[in-house]
Amino acid sequence: MSNQSGPETQQQALMTFGQTYEAFLAVFREVPDEALSFFPEGDEYTLGVLPLHLQDSLQNYAGLLKQMLATQFAQIDLGRDAKREENQASRHQFLVAQRPGAADRPAILHELATSHQEAHSRFASVDEATFERRAEVIYSAGTAPYPTSARDMLGWLADHYNEHIAQTQKMLAQWKDLQRSPD
Repeated sequence: MSNQSGPETQQQALMTFGQTYEAFLAVFREVPDEALSFFPEGDEYTLGVLPLHLQDSLQNYAGLLKQMLATQFAQIDLGRDAKREENQASRHQFLVAQRPGAADRPAILHELATSHQEAHSRFASVDEATFERRAEVIYSAGTAPYPTSARDMLGWLADHYNEHIAQTQKMLAQWKDLQRSPD
C-alpha cells in the first residue's frame, strides 16, 4: 500500500476507477469460455475467478469506508476481528477451489458489476474534504496503524484492476500457448 498524493480530484479519481473497471472488462471479454477454468502453475486463481477476487476487494474497501464514516475516522483495528480474518481465509480457500465454466460467466460478471457500482456509489457519496480525510487503520494483527483515506482506497482499487488486467493478459497468453503446443 502506498498513499496517493496527486492533484487528482475526487471526480477524477472516480473516473479513473471507472476506466480501470471498463479496461478490465474489455480484457476479460477476450477470455474464451473454455479458458475460464485455466489454472496456470504458480497462480492461485483460475482466469474465471479473477473477477470474484476483485469483487472481494471492492466490498472490503467500501465496507472500510462505511466503518470510517460510522466511527468519525477514529482508529480502526481490523486485526482484532477474528471472525473477519476467518471469513477472509474461508473465502480465499473457496476462490482457490473454483473452476468456473461458461455457464458461470454471467453471474461472475454480474457480481463484479454490482460490487463495483456499490463501491463507486459509496466513494461518490462523500464530499471532497471527507474523501481526503484519513483514519488510522490497523489492517492485520501486530501491524502499525496505516493512515488511510477514501482517496487512497479508490486508488488502490484502480491499481488492483490494473494488476489483474496484466495478469489476465498473461494467463490468457499462457492458455493460448498451451492450445497451440502439441501434447
